[in-house]
Amino acid sequence: MQIAVDGRYDRRPRRKEIKRAFAEGATIYMPQIHQVLPRVARLMAQLRATLFGPGREECSFLFLVNGKDRQGLGLHHDGDVDSVWLQLEGRRTVTTGPPVTRGTPQDLDERMIGRGWVTRDLPPGSLFYLPPRTPHRVVCRGRSLALSLTWKAGAAPPTGARAAQALTSWEVTSGRAKPMPRRSADKVWTQVPVCAGAVDRRRRDFPLWLPGGAVRLPARSHALARRLSTMPALRRSMLGPAAQPLLEAGVLGSRDLPLRIVPARPESLDGWRFA
Repeated sequence: MQIAVDGRYDRRPRRKEIKRAFAEGATIYMPQIHQVLPRVARLMAQLRATLFGPGREECSFLFLVNGKDRQGLGLHHDGDVDSVWLQLEGRRTVTTGPPVTRGTPQDLDERMIGRGWVTRDLPPGSLFYLPPRTPHRVVCRGRSLALSLTWKAGAAPPTGARAAQALTSWEVTSGRAKPMPRRSADKVWTQVPVCAGAVDRRRRDFPLWLPGGAVRLPARSHALARRLSTMPALRRSMLGPAAQPLLEAGVLGSRDLPLRIVPARPESLDGWRFA
């Protein structure tokens, strides 16, 4: 966990400092939270597959604030990243302005707020997109729990096998599911991100890329496999024989993804690498 208040950071706080910061209304955040929250990792895979594409550096942050009208990071922009915010509980008040030019320092003077700027409340359930280099200020007036997911702009996107590998990135750590989701008799869930390659008409099969490599599956499963890039849940009654190879490969399963993972090796988790 890390702490920000009035533009100052504590990147290695102790337990008592975290408790004091929460009581005082500071912004507390956990970097790369998708590594222990598989359903957040699934949301990132869905956004990657539908909006942002492969090969971009991805980050996630979970923000917890016991709001007392204090700013954590102050007015700033996040650079050349696309950001998606999900307000889980409580509200945040966000002020945004026109994007700044590339190379502008990330910490900004609040005197630049003026015409053309917008202030809005984000209620629970809000999904909010923030374009690259957009200056913003966040204030919480009550308790708030929110996610920030970012995709850094990079060079030309990868193609071919490299694109398939990037689309199926899955950084969820190994460990123990808590709680273990119950099995369902009538639904199956996509367990990991996948990317279906083209059918080899001579061999009558196709490569299915998944985290760590690819497997080859019979051509009859191709249409269904192509639907799984966004990791949907499906009714068993709508599935036919084409689903069996995907079930046997562990791509589809009768349990939803866990709410959280207790990591087997906490020290292996990534932290936020500050520039």
